[in-house]
Amino acid sequence: MRQLISRHLIGLLGAGSICAIAFIGCHNPASSSLPPSAISPPGTVVPPLPKGDVYADETVPTAETPVETGDTLEVVIRRGAGEEKFSSVVRENGKISVGFMEVDVGGMTAAVAEARVQEAAIPYMKQPRVQVLLKKKLLKVKRVFVFGDVKKPGMVPMSRHMTVMQALAAVDMYHETALMEEVRVIRGGDLSKPNMLMADLARAFTYGDMTRNLALEENDIVFVPRQHLGDASEAGKMIMPIISAGIAPFYPAFIIPALLGR
Repeated sequence: MRQLISRHLIGLLGAGSICAIAFIGCHNPASSSLPPSAISPPGTVVPPLPKGDVYADETVPTAETPVETGDTLEVVIRRGAGEEKFSSVVRENGKISVGFMEVDVGGMTAAVAEARVQEAAIPYMKQPRVQVLLKKKLLKVKRVFVFGDVKKPGMVPMSRHMTVMQALAAVDMYHETALMEEVRVIRGGDLSKPNMLMADLARAFTYGDMTRNLALEENDIVFVPRQHLGDASEAGKMIMPIISAGIAPFYPAFIIPALLGR
């Protein structure tokens, strides 16, 4: 018996030696036979969509809107029958220049800024009357996207607490062929690994169950299908090419080929 085992061991060792020397008929799964030049370069990483500064319902200044760095104040000072107009950008220290006067208006409302400018002008003018118009700095509005079987697909300015149903209303709703029980929401901004949520709006319309009407986050992508999509993996294969092409215009031109897989 010992002689038989020894012969088998010798045979196995011999075969291993032959593989190591001649590389004939043997394969190490952890070793590549391809040259370094055959290795594919890493794919281009597509950055997430840029985020906005304000919601769509915050773009118009109100009486309570504070003055911030970068804002512009249009100041009119009237005295007697004449008036002087000034335009000044709020500096980082919160001050504006009104003629030769420096007035601190940072964090104030337009009404309070009027009082501050008027107070500063009194030593130099008799009974000045001040009017201030606040022009907010150019801000990017937060947004979501709606694609699929809807009437006006594309980007939708995002209001605070927006839901899937409100986003659909912003694109003039959906076609009769839409499958409302399988509305998908793609979240996270990484199109290579999309986080896909389900919004069953058919249940909301039929039973009034608004728990299926998902609250949206900035840069969410709502997709309204025309056919059953199956699980998240199958749904991703069907809708991601459509979505990638749809949001391509919102990326810089040099990213578009990577986004569309070209």
